[in-house]
Amino acid sequence: MVTSRYAELVEVGKMEIREEQIDITDDQVLIRVTHCGLCQYDGAYFQGFIGTPPLRLGHEPVGIVEAVGRHVKGVKAGERVTGLFAHLKAFATYAVAEPPELIRIPEQIASEHALAEPLKCIATIVRSAPPQLGDHVLVMGCGFMGLLTLAGLVGKAPASLVAVDLLENRLQLAKEIGATHTLNAKNPNFLKQVQEITDGRGTDIVYEVTGNAVAAELGAKTLRPHRATYALAGWYGKPAQYTLRNWTTKGAVIVTPHPKYSLDPADDMRRAMEALARGVFPMEKLVTHRFPLEDVQKGFETMLSASEGYIKGVIIP
Repeated sequence: MVTSRYAELVEVGKMEIREEQIDITDDQVLIRVTHCGLCQYDGAYFQGFIGTPPLRLGHEPVGIVEAVGRHVKGVKAGERVTGLFAHLKAFATYAVAEPPELIRIPEQIASEHALAEPLKCIATIVRSAPPQLGDHVLVMGCGFMGLLTLAGLVGKAPASLVAVDLLENRLQLAKEIGATHTLNAKNPNFLKQVQEITDGRGTDIVYEVTGNAVAAELGAKTLRPHRATYALAGWYGKPAQYTLRNWTTKGAVIVTPHPKYSLDPADDMRRAMEALARGVFPMEKLVTHRFPLEDVQKGFETMLSASEGYIKGVIIP
């Protein structure tokens, strides 16, 4: 049994640090959490769009195996692991996991980059709408998940790979990662620019990774007619109005590659971690902010302010 410190959302917009005693059964693993990613999904709870405080948060944990139950096989104390454990309990110094939820971190990968949960989501997103040779592909939104989606699409031989955002520093990052074109959504000639890039055809695939209704509709307006694919991959945490004819009149095929879309989350996690080890995901460019557990409040406020230069923050217990 160990004493664990954890962050709790005590009321909307307010985090506090608590303590608890935790232990494991013979079939469980005790993880000392070293890093946990800040995510807009947690932000939806923080802002009161979903859930009712008091609540615990954090679902992108990385850590070191502290102890294993006597029935556990294939996991050893001292190993660095990440995975799909401690859902909404990972902003803590310790967490409990089941062995199938874990995956070892490749030796050459920094722990703060080994965020298996969001990387698994990228595997799900990219596999939900795989480009064909010569497709025109557009990624709407160049935050953390949008840039990772872009990275997962580089090298799949699209005719164009267009990155869209409102912030020029993020568009520059997209260019560095491999976008063939970058467009600012504020440009009044945005749709005309897309037509020029696609030689009047329109986009074959759009990945919407903002969770914003205005951006979602703008992306839909770029679609070519006759079964173009639209992947609604953003987090839609608050109600909004959408004009469905932007999709229906095009005959678009809509996919929703959120976690429940995956038929095998463990396999998507494996694919993602192998891609990370091969250098597919430029995490060194994307993890921009770090906060100790005591500053989790500041971490949320920084993430939600969309401050200049912020892409991804991690909490370091």
